[in-house]
Amino acid sequence: MKKGEAVDLVLTSADVAHGLRIRELKIELNASKAKTAQTTFTPQKTGTFTGHCSVFCGSGHGVMTFTIHVVS
Repeated sequence: MKKGEAVDLVLTSADVAHGLRIRELKIELNASKAKTAQTTFTPQKTGTFTGHCSVFCGSGHGVMTFTIHVVS
């Protein structure tokens, strides 16, 4: 992602409810089973940010992480 450029984030869940949270970027999405959640945001700082599933979704919940890189 590029700093200052709008980005559409889409979270779709096929099995159970899931969430997407990136605290440092103040992003949180929740998608119910077979539903989609969406938001648009514009990153205002560069760096590497780690996100997590924010809704307990089963045995693999604790390892559901992802990384976003924002560059200038």
